[in-house]
Amino acid sequence: MFAHQRHLEISRTLERQGGVKVSALARRFEVAEETIRRDLMKMEADNLLVRTHGGALPVETPQSSPPYHLREISEVEAKKAIARCALEEIEEEDTLFLDGSTTAYQLARIFPDLRCTVITHSEPIFSELCRRTNVELISTGGLYDRRSASFVGPLAEQLISTCQINKAFIGCKGIDFKRGFSDASVRHMNLKRSVIDWAETVYILADHSKMEQRSRYFFAALNNVAKVITDPQTTPAHRNALQRAGVHLMVSKHTPGYRHAK
Repeated sequence: MFAHQRHLEISRTLERQGGVKVSALARRFEVAEETIRRDLMKMEADNLLVRTHGGALPVETPQSSPPYHLREISEVEAKKAIARCALEEIEEEDTLFLDGSTTAYQLARIFPDLRCTVITHSEPIFSELCRRTNVELISTGGLYDRRSASFVGPLAEQLISTCQINKAFIGCKGIDFKRGFSDASVRHMNLKRSVIDWAETVYILADHSKMEQRSRYFFAALNNVAKVITDPQTTPAHRNALQRAGVHLMVSKHTPGYRHAK
């Protein structure tokens, strides 16, 4: 395998797993560890990764997506507030889709033992909701993406296309007030598009940090979703921009420790 081919495979592995180890790459490519170290040095010089002791991590940019375990601890109070607001939209006998976003996971954590159906591609959400005896729980299956702890790909999209979804709750990496909602992964972009195509009502769960941000791939225009649920720290300017674009905006209630956006 040529060096540029190894670099491509290393980049793909970083996107899937959120990190690589020199020893594992050397075994995989059947080359010396010193060869892998030179590969990582070259890729770091090209700003494609950041070397660590014994391996490498992806370069974090506004367009990239950190691993799930890091996103889970970011803006937690805002995500909890959004989850409580989203819960008020759910009724008995609904058929719901919850995506692999960490905000949707906060919704799963407070989800009541309600007689309804929940479809998800998220491993953490599935593990949380399997404790609810009245919830009919469906996993999409598909290709497991370790970086996001969720299933993606054609198999997941096919399952979604066979379901009658009343309400879908999905996250995003950024909201651009002209171009719409974006995600860092093409596989997640495709899955979200599939959900939007088949769901009756789509809610975007987006805390204040997602406003006026862009990630790599746009999966929906602003007018392609029914509602956006955000938190009180979203500024009035950002709220007005969304409403001018025709978005039905829902703002969660204040929680202790919040400062009102100015």
